[in-house]
Amino acid sequence: MMFFDRPMFKRTTAAAALLLPLLPLSAHAQASGFAIEVGPSIDAYLPVRVGARVFGQVTDPAASFVRGCQGAVLPESAGAVFEVTGPMETLSLTGAGDGVLSMVVGTPDGLYRCALADERGFVATQMAGVAPGRYTVWLAAAEGSSLDARVLASDHPISSMELFGLDIAGLGAPRAGHFVFSASVDSGRQELTMGAQLFADSEMRPLSPEYCPGYSRFDAADAVLTLDQASDRFSVFALSDRDLTMAVVRPDGSVLCNDDAFELNPAVTIDGATAGDYHIFVGGYSQGGTGVYDLFASEGAPAFSNSVLDLTAAPRAGSGVFDINQAGQGQLLVNAQVVANDPMELLPVGDYCPGFSDISAPDYVMTLDAAQPMISLYARSQTDLVMAVRAPDGRWTCNDDSFELNPGVSFEGAQAGDYLIFVGAYNPGAMGSYNLYASMGSPNWDATQADGMIAPASLNTGAEPLLGRIEFGPDTRVDPRIIFDIQPSQTEAFGMGQGCAGFITPSQPDLVISAQPGLPQLMVYMASDTDGTLVISGPDGTLYCNDDFEDLNPGVMIPNAPAGDYAVFAGSYSGSGGMATLGVTIAAPQWVMDREH
Repeated sequence: MMFFDRPMFKRTTAAAALLLPLLPLSAHAQASGFAIEVGPSIDAYLPVRVGARVFGQVTDPAASFVRGCQGAVLPESAGAVFEVTGPMETLSLTGAGDGVLSMVVGTPDGLYRCALADERGFVATQMAGVAPGRYTVWLAAAEGSSLDARVLASDHPISSMELFGLDIAGLGAPRAGHFVFSASVDSGRQELTMGAQLFADSEMRPLSPEYCPGYSRFDAADAVLTLDQASDRFSVFALSDRDLTMAVVRPDGSVLCNDDAFELNPAVTIDGATAGDYHIFVGGYSQGGTGVYDLFASEGAPAFSNSVLDLTAAPRAGSGVFDINQAGQGQLLVNAQVVANDPMELLPVGDYCPGFSDISAPDYVMTLDAAQPMISLYARSQTDLVMAVRAPDGRWTCNDDSFELNPGVSFEGAQAGDYLIFVGAYNPGAMGSYNLYASMGSPNWDATQADGMIAPASLNTGAEPLLGRIEFGPDTRVDPRIIFDIQPSQTEAFGMGQGCAGFITPSQPDLVISAQPGLPQLMVYMASDTDGTLVISGPDGTLYCNDDFEDLNPGVMIPNAPAGDYAVFAGSYSGSGGMATLGVTIAAPQWVMDREH
């Protein structure tokens, strides 16, 4: 009676599997030899895999074991024996080698099965609910030939790609199409395909011995990108709501893989790229499921946004003039937020410029009224920063780490005119804030600060205060309270720093408080008939802001306040101004207005 194993194997697994009763010359009756033990893993996360090398002259017809099985096998006693030590959910047996035609497997229940190899010499069979016992494997080749091949036993299927590598020549037409690279620094990125279907079936791990995570499909590339001519550097990248991975096979057959280049989106950058076809495989970090993705290419680093450089755009963090008086120690230009979407390489720097920024507009424009022997521009943050600056003559300068992880650039024979400053982060998508400085000569890092908010140069803290100056210390017997009118204003405090809101008059402080040494705390507060705001610059340039401390009334409390001048800028949330009382105390504020001027 003949038994058939129902699953039909495809090219990379086998053509068929047949079962027949055990023949009289049984491998199980071997008088001597050895068996390789294989069993269930003690750790579910550790795969089971053992292997053996089989070689020699094939002599016995495989059809003598299973009718229709092709080729000839080594003598019966030379079969590879695997001793299964415990029940296994799945046992996969895999053979691979030049000239392999089929594989015969003898099982403990007295049956044989045969699986046919594909044209590359890869053959596999998989059994479920495997009982303990002895499983013997023979590989078959053309009768009279010499065999040299591998036999593997595992608890999971092993793909032909893992043993032979990816067969580029045998792939079908790319699923999303064939493209010719046409991206440039000027055009930004090239759209290859939008809304492509994601397939996450087979492990990408076999593509690279280093690190290639995720799952894709390997009957065809997702896309093929052709470079007509060599390129110093270009990138391929994908965007999706799903966590993606990517592999790119270069014309020489080498493979580059990536998981998370920007958030959960992958990118592969090829340096010294030769002309030819680049086969792109997009996968999912986890197996199975559905999803779509958009695929792009760009010159240089991956352009994860489609921003276009506009040197005439309004700077995000504002503009200002180089102040030669402040720049001796280091002039604070602005405190601003880090934006890290676009690769800095999209700027026409001319050399490699690491990191990411927003190239759609400069972060800050500083004007130098008169030429100077040397000036420096530099930024400091707790975020790893990068910087690029365009000088008035159009030349670009880029820097990553001038001091620790902070960038700085210097210009000898600095020309008068506008300096366009782009500040970014080394890592895409990084967040944080930075302080941007200018100085005469080299950067004065000793006078910089990375923590806290710094008062921007737009606050004229040195101007004569509107209400005057008061001294306040531990021995002050009466807490000052001043009645005044908040000036109407159209100058926003929003975005100046954390908690800054409303509209203020930055050209002069309303009040300067000269704090004496020894204050346990300094509390500045304001009660008004409007929704008030406070912006205060401390003696070290630290910025303090508040909108609603008590109902709609603002208050700023500074513990262990350093001695020195505190410039107080009072404002209103709407900008309309209104009557108010400004108070200073080391105790509890009096949240009431004094009505008499």
